Amino acid sequence: MITCKDVSDSASDYLDSPTTFLQRLGLRFHLVMCVHCRRYVRQLSLTSRVAKQLYPVDEPTDEEIERLVEKLKSS
Repeated sequence: MITCKDVSDSASDYLDSPTTFLQRLGLRFHLVMCVHCRRYVRQLSLTSRVAKQLYPVDEPTDEEIERLVEKLKSS
C-alpha cells in the first residue's frame, strides 16, 4: 500500500512521465482514500499547467543544434 509520503515523493513523476500500471493503480487507490493527497496532486497539477503556460520551453531546431555542435568542435 502506498503511503502519503510515497505520494508526495512520486506525484511529480506521476504527472510528468509515464509510469507502470501498478504504480498508477497504487497511486489512484491511495487518492481515492486520502483527501489530503488528492488535494496535493490536484494543486501540483494546476501549478505545473500554469507554469508551462507562463514559461513555455522553446526547444532548439535541428539546425540550431548542429550549428552549436560545430561551434563547440571548432573552439
